[in-house]
Amino acid sequence: MDERDFEAQTSALAARPGALLLDYLRVRLPDDRDTWRALQGWLGPMTSRGCGWRGWYSDSAMVLDGGLVAWCQDAARREVWGVLVDLPGKACAGLGDRLVPFLRWCLDHSGHVTRCDFAVDDREGVVTYERVDRAVQDDSIVSRWQEITEYKRRRRGGGTRGWTFYFGSRRGDAMIRIYDKAAEQKQPGHWVRVELEARGDFADRLCREYFRQGSGAVIGQITRRLRFIEVDRTDTNKRRAPAAAWWVQFIGSVQPGASLTVGEAPECTLARLAVFVEKQCGPALATLVKGAGGDLGQLVGILDRSVYRMRPKHYAALALREGATC
Repeated sequence: MDERDFEAQTSALAARPGALLLDYLRVRLPDDRDTWRALQGWLGPMTSRGCGWRGWYSDSAMVLDGGLVAWCQDAARREVWGVLVDLPGKACAGLGDRLVPFLRWCLDHSGHVTRCDFAVDDREGVVTYERVDRAVQDDSIVSRWQEITEYKRRRRGGGTRGWTFYFGSRRGDAMIRIYDKAAEQKQPGHWVRVELEARGDFADRLCREYFRQGSGAVIGQITRRLRFIEVDRTDTNKRRAPAAAWWVQFIGSVQPGASLTVGEAPECTLARLAVFVEKQCGPALATLVKGAGGDLGQLVGILDRSVYRMRPKHYAALALREGATC
């Protein structure tokens, strides 16, 4: 299955009025006996796929309705990458009321969330294509993103089958989608979804903040990134403009949440550095070595020259390995 098709497996579930829906969860867990025993209880039977995942994991299996668990046979890679659990919308729906307790267990079990999608639904006709489109055209939006993408699905012979506005992009740590969920699910009536997709460390912080503050943590992060406003042509500072009445009616609060992307930088360790090098430079290093017929001379030269570019955090990582303080 193509990666985009896998991630696009959305469920037919709607968020309860005034509530959030967790519609995607990806988390990395320690690869140990306790983890595997617990996952079998949470996720049920696993069906081998006969392949790995994204070149990082050597093996994977399907769970629930379209979910995936991936792992590494190599002991060194297993220690770095752990076990990956990837649950698109249908798989999240398969857990039902156990989804949020499962997320809580993951966080308590030294898990690290790398993607989570939280959705808020409008079934009352408040958020419409016309209102969002007009705001985009009139620039009556306060957002940290400059990039806005509109996508429409059309019928043969004319007419629209569905629409989506993307605010931001997947290159960053967050993106907001507003789309016609009714059209996607081929259901009658009004059903528009506003969805915050969080990735990387921001996703992990957001999930942890969710358990401290509740749904307000997610709403605050949506508002921090996107607000529809009533433009005051006499004031050039749009950030002072009041929020549009329809947006307040839908979102409930226009108070931006505290930043979840700043704070202390993660501790630099050899394990983190190994993950970074493999993720960012692994294919390039493999190409250099293969291109040289297996000769490591060029690679050794790069390493020798790079010693002089080591920073204090790199020496701190070495000191931690040696049991010294820094």
